[in-house]
Amino acid sequence: MLGRLFKPKWQHSNARIRMQALATLASDSPELIQLAQNDPNTGVRLEAIGYLSDFPTLIQMGKRADALGERARARVLDLAVRDNSHDAALVEVFDWLTENPALLESIARDDQRSAELRKLAIAGLNDENLLFRIASEDVSKELQYLAASRLHDPEKLKSLEKTQGRNNKRLRQLLKERMALQQEQQEQREQLESLVTDLEKLGNSGHWAQEKTQHKVLQQRWLKLHEAVDVPADIEKRYRDAETVFLARLEKYETRQAELEPLRAVFAEYLQEAGELLQTLEQQPGLMTLRSVDLQLEQWQERWVTAQPLPDEDEQAELNQRWMDIYVALTDRRDELSGDLEAIESLQDCCQRAERLRDGKRFLQARQLTALQSEWVKIKRPQQMRDEISELEGRFHQLMDSLNARLLRESAEREQKVQEIQVKLDQMEADLDQEKYGEAVDIHRSVTLCLKELGDLPAGDKARIEQRLRAAAPMVMEFKDWRRWGTDQAREHLIETAQRLENDVSMDPAQRAREIKALREEWRKLAQMEPGQQRKQWKDFDRKVTAAYEPSKQHFAEQAKQRAEHLRQREVICGQLEAMKTETDWAAETLDWKAEHAKINELRKAWKKCGTVSHKDWKAINKRFNAAIDGLDEHLQVERERNFRERQRLAAQSVALAEIEDVQQAVAEARDLQSDWQITIPSRPGDEQKLWKQFRSPIDAVFKRLKDERDSQRTEADERIQQKDDLCIRLESLLQLSDDEFVTAAHELSGLRQSFDAISDIPRTVNRKLEERFGSAEQAVLNRLEQIGRAKRLAELDLLAEQSARDKAAAGNDPAAEAMAQAEGETLCLQMEILLNLPTPPEFQQARMEYQVAQMRDAMRSRNDNVDVREQGLALLADWYRLGAMPAAALTQQQARIGLIRQTIAK
Repeated sequence: MLGRLFKPKWQHSNARIRMQALATLASDSPELIQLAQNDPNTGVRLEAIGYLSDFPTLIQMGKRADALGERARARVLDLAVRDNSHDAALVEVFDWLTENPALLESIARDDQRSAELRKLAIAGLNDENLLFRIASEDVSKELQYLAASRLHDPEKLKSLEKTQGRNNKRLRQLLKERMALQQEQQEQREQLESLVTDLEKLGNSGHWAQEKTQHKVLQQRWLKLHEAVDVPADIEKRYRDAETVFLARLEKYETRQAELEPLRAVFAEYLQEAGELLQTLEQQPGLMTLRSVDLQLEQWQERWVTAQPLPDEDEQAELNQRWMDIYVALTDRRDELSGDLEAIESLQDCCQRAERLRDGKRFLQARQLTALQSEWVKIKRPQQMRDEISELEGRFHQLMDSLNARLLRESAEREQKVQEIQVKLDQMEADLDQEKYGEAVDIHRSVTLCLKELGDLPAGDKARIEQRLRAAAPMVMEFKDWRRWGTDQAREHLIETAQRLENDVSMDPAQRAREIKALREEWRKLAQMEPGQQRKQWKDFDRKVTAAYEPSKQHFAEQAKQRAEHLRQREVICGQLEAMKTETDWAAETLDWKAEHAKINELRKAWKKCGTVSHKDWKAINKRFNAAIDGLDEHLQVERERNFRERQRLAAQSVALAEIEDVQQAVAEARDLQSDWQITIPSRPGDEQKLWKQFRSPIDAVFKRLKDERDSQRTEADERIQQKDDLCIRLESLLQLSDDEFVTAAHELSGLRQSFDAISDIPRTVNRKLEERFGSAEQAVLNRLEQIGRAKRLAELDLLAEQSARDKAAAGNDPAAEAMAQAEGETLCLQMEILLNLPTPPEFQQARMEYQVAQMRDAMRSRNDNVDVREQGLALLADWYRLGAMPAAALTQQQARIGLIRQTIAK
């Protein structure tokens, strides 16, 4: 009883008092070792390890996979920094030292440390400068060789070869081999990097056709190099990323080009048509008229200006320049040919009039040919188009030859006709003398008609013929009475034909009208031959042809109605134009000239679409329309001139943009000028095109300056993006290392994060993607570090289980010890099942409940959210494996429970 009262504080039942007593114990005392190894309170054991300096004990405890093992390893590292007397023991647990890069570097450069430990430290170094110092200054040639074998910097290798090569043959040979190998690897890497750099540049120049070909060439080179050498992971990734980016850009470009192809086709069609017209004016100008050329130019200019522009300003500017060039060439050529084309039109008009005379049915008059020849001679011949002039000259002279020949022929025919008439008159008089009155009547009528057809005859000949006709007239009229009866029979036949037409309802109205007209003409001829008493027949005939004509009459009435409607539509258009002139406030500042001009053009188009009107109405309505258009054009001309002067002022201001040094200011002013450029009423196409060229050229130069500046800025941003991309690649490359290399290289993580965050001034979207990529890789590295640590602890636990099994097999049979081990094992199983929320066999349910009640406070502490349940379970599992032998039945039962516990922890 008294012994309990006077126990040392390190044996006190209160854990807090035991913990306070630790400072009074020697760092290598058995008491401290006992507390560190066996104290029931984990906190006391952790604190005791912090005071402990006994290396064997620390190393033994450091092999644990729980918090005690982690604290023991940390204590070993802490002692290793200050004490070199335990280097031999540190060799055994050297992998613990890799968690402290600063300690490794200290050991590597400290010549007071053991050579074996320094070898291991140097083998784990990556600091080129430190390795170079060791290889240059260390007294041990073996360590020099080992440090040099870790170097990669060619300059440092060359420097070592100069300073240490003579004294260390082995080192000299190593340096030569390494330098040769590095030279070869450097050349290979330079080839790969050059290829990747070329690939990364693709997609930036805008020359997609050439870059597609270049991509295929680079792809073939890459495949050859890939087969010949081991490509570093970072270059492999750069190549894949660059190829992915280029192919995505190419696909996007080709998709966009396909979308823009209809817009380009519109401009291409305009350029092609204009080029064909220019070629025609150059090679065959005679095929065109001045009016048709002007009409084409006006239409094309309006279509070009109103066409939807391409989104690429540079491409649209190039198209505008091409259009401006060909348009200027067309207007220049048109101006050159204007006089010649007018002369050609006059010559063609003379030829057409000559052809109408040639094709006419009336007898020619000599004065007509004389007037036509005089007009031809007066026309001024063009200076160019000799072939067309020669062709027209030949055509006109051929026509005149034909007309002169016809005039001579008709003169001879006229004279012959007079002679024939004289002969007929002689025959008529002879027939009258011989009482052949029918033949005489026919000759009389024939001569009368022939006299009318001959037209101009010499006055004497005409008077003599008419006198002889009048002399024979009484006898001819007398005979006609006898012929009247015959003509009555012919009229009856005409009446029957009219009846047939009246009954035929399927005949075309126009054909019906022509046949009725022919019937009436035939009736008229009969009336001229023998007027007689035809009143009754006439009424019957007129009634029938009138009835037969009714369908045609209705048809023509409908056509007349349509022409009247067309006339009404044209009158409405004229009224609208006249109303625009009188009702529009042409002096208003808010007047929308473009809209007014568009209305006028729409009314022009509507005028052209209107159908025909009657001939008697056409002249008046057309005159009214032209007068209305001319009245409106007076106002439009005022605005046209004002708008043209305003745009001339803008063009003059655009020239001053070249003097502005600040490109952003120049672009802003250029855009302001563009927004101010408004065409209300367009002027002549040629004037418009020249003014547009004067205005657009300085603006295009400003936007080119902006493009060049942006390209320069884009290059700097690309470099910063590349730097961040390289850091991402470096971090991702850590995941490709083996576990040992990965643990060694993982200390770079914080430095990579600092370097990554230090790079700024990158487009927000790109930076966000790079940040996501870096963060993902960073999390993957941390996850792998955790996985490696757990895998290592599980492997150590397996080794502990094997060792425990061997120890139990070798131990003797001690029933008391086995019973104690069984009880401790059941307690540990209960603790792990409670901790991991696993079921407990029925026979231990009561024990579980009692343990939970007794250990309620500790159980609640063990369930703290800040404590890793799996780590606690691994610690308890390790304690179970360290237990001594126990009865076979109990061991089998506990092993089944331990198996379930292990499965749960592994999951």
